[in-house]
Amino acid sequence: MMTAEEENTREHASTVSLNDENDGRLSVSITDAVSELETVKFTIQTKSALPSFSQHQMSVIRCHEEFIWLHDMLSENIEYAGYIIPPAPPKPDFEAARDKLTRITAAESTMSEDEYKKLRKELESDYLALFKKTVAMHEMYLMRIAAHSKLREDSNFRVFLEYAKDLKVRSKNKKELIGGFFKNMTKNVDEALLSSQKDKDEFFIERRTFLDDYHTRIRETTRQTEQLSESTNALSVDYMQLAGGFALLSVQDPQLQRFMAQCAISFEVMQKLQKRVSTDEDLKFTDLFKYYQREADAAKSLLYRRGRALADKDIAENKLEKAQEKFKDIPTAEAYLQDCKIRFESISEMAKTELDTFKVRRLETYRKHLVDMSELQIRHSQSKVGELSKGLELLCDL
Repeated sequence: MMTAEEENTREHASTVSLNDENDGRLSVSITDAVSELETVKFTIQTKSALPSFSQHQMSVIRCHEEFIWLHDMLSENIEYAGYIIPPAPPKPDFEAARDKLTRITAAESTMSEDEYKKLRKELESDYLALFKKTVAMHEMYLMRIAAHSKLREDSNFRVFLEYAKDLKVRSKNKKELIGGFFKNMTKNVDEALLSSQKDKDEFFIERRTFLDDYHTRIRETTRQTEQLSESTNALSVDYMQLAGGFALLSVQDPQLQRFMAQCAISFEVMQKLQKRVSTDEDLKFTDLFKYYQREADAAKSLLYRRGRALADKDIAENKLEKAQEKFKDIPTAEAYLQDCKIRFESISEMAKTELDTFKVRRLETYRKHLVDMSELQIRHSQSKVGELSKGLELLCDL
């Protein structure tokens, strides 16, 4: 079990900046989290000045499945068809860390006490970094909803933040998962069929073309940043192995004991510094691009819903023409066409604002993260140079 009560550090801060229409009237944050065997429980603090909320300050405990329930409720609400629904946070996955801990514990008898402590400490550090990332992603999801002037008024969101008891939400069973799979498959086929429809609005033509290209590029960028993070982390592992090798040589060769011991200390410090570099790259680059890959999916879903509404309007127009030719059910066809037109125009109007906001938020976030990462790289480089200079001076004095 691990808590995050006092882990509101720079790493815990949201990995993606917000710049929606948040006026400060609704503030949501995750102040604590507890990792249990099967789930992570988040303590959510809310401060509200909105009249729709019954209390000004609230605190509830929620698990990941309840976040998914909230996302499903927002996604299925037809009133939000013209909005970019914030992507659900990824499911916490600590299985790899637990498996590694089991292997290290099983091999404890085959390694020295110092080696075991180092490996255990490194594993705990990796686990804590993953834990912080999980908390940050879930907090980010709530902040995105709270920053949206319409979604934050949703009744299910209020229940999520106000209802003090367990929401009794369960994971989806196999039947529901299979149903969701076929639903997504149907949507993909429908989306492919709608891709050839004629849209007269240049704004949406341009945005659809951009999002298709952007989604492909950001998926490739995410893959490359994951490789970069793995390479950076691999270098920290090399430093640790070098430190261990020099420590072993210091024991076996009395004549070079002090020299080898100092080298071991220097590489051990370098390993810690390199691990911080890897963590920052993962937070500022990999997580950022993963999030906006999911956000791009949400934006494409918005365009799909608009395309579906446009197709429905075209079908309604054809039905009205046939009804007029047969002089039959004309009022019904006219009413249906009017409903389709209102829905299509409403989605289009909301979608324009959403896509413009998405563009502004995306550019400002990328700019901020690039600046932050550059500053971190400079600080890390200075720390490395300082540590290497210090180690060389100590070696020269031996």
